[in-house]
Amino acid sequence: MYLVKTSPRALFAALIPLAIVEAVLMVFAIAGGQVVSDPEGVPAPDLILTLYGGRMAINAAFLFAGHIVLRQWTMSSRFAYALMGGVMAAASYGIAIRNHIQLAAPGDGTVVTFGLLPTIAGMIGGFLYSQFAGLSPVARAAGPSPAANPAETPPPLVFDGPVRVRTSVAGVAIAALMPAVLATLLPYTLLPLLMNGFADKSTAHIFAAVIPAQTFLVMLVISVIPATIFMLCLHHVARAMGRRSAWEYAAIGGAAAFACALLLAFMAPLLAVLTVPAAFCGAVMGALYRRFAGLEPVPLPEPVIATDPEALVGADHPSRHQHGVILSN
Repeated sequence: MYLVKTSPRALFAALIPLAIVEAVLMVFAIAGGQVVSDPEGVPAPDLILTLYGGRMAINAAFLFAGHIVLRQWTMSSRFAYALMGGVMAAASYGIAIRNHIQLAAPGDGTVVTFGLLPTIAGMIGGFLYSQFAGLSPVARAAGPSPAANPAETPPPLVFDGPVRVRTSVAGVAIAALMPAVLATLLPYTLLPLLMNGFADKSTAHIFAAVIPAQTFLVMLVISVIPATIFMLCLHHVARAMGRRSAWEYAAIGGAAAFACALLLAFMAPLLAVLTVPAAFCGAVMGALYRRFAGLEPVPLPEPVIATDPEALVGADHPSRHQHGVILSN
């Protein structure tokens, strides 16, 4: 039996999705607070940093506590850690709402809706923790040393049979986020031009933060379902071709995305400029999926339900190539 290791590096990786979501929600809270409740003022940077740091500290503490609980329960599956991450992120969000660790409270009827993003990010974070931390064998109970009796030492588990890339829901979810993440990088190249259009620099800074956040959410809503379908198709095509390496998945993803963008360009020529970015995005999606999916043994053939024992013969058996004759009276 194995347990997930305790790793600060894995905890840091698990906090990345939560950090992005918390930053997006805080940016919208700042923008909404300035436009609606306090048009003349902007929250002090110290207050913003304190609230953001407090939220991330709560998230980190809850994730670590959930990891310790799963170790006590000797649970190490990816599903268990993803579920733990979602529960802990939802609990952290509830504590923040109850204790006003936020710039602005969600509007009436939106508390649960706003909590979905941290919950999903927490599930991805829990999955990332289990991926980056690695596994370690459970310590044996006190007793004679295995070296004292080599005959009782169990051989290490190895497998040299055929393998294939797993179908991973979490891997698909992470890969499906890449179009939104990469599209969010575009507004940063235009920020100097956008900020020059505002006379008030405080307003310019807020919009400089809001525009990438808005781009991320809009692209997330638009692209997550098509990207999920694309990733599932890519995975099954690569599996049918017998490809297993990350480079092969990246090449197949880039070629498939380029072909899709090229087909769209025939219908709308203006979309031709997206062919190269689409190929890059597809390659990143394929490589990321392969990184987080892992391998599994090829399943054994399905058992055959037979009612006639005489039919249990091979394909090359003579009875398969000729028919018996029954002479009728």
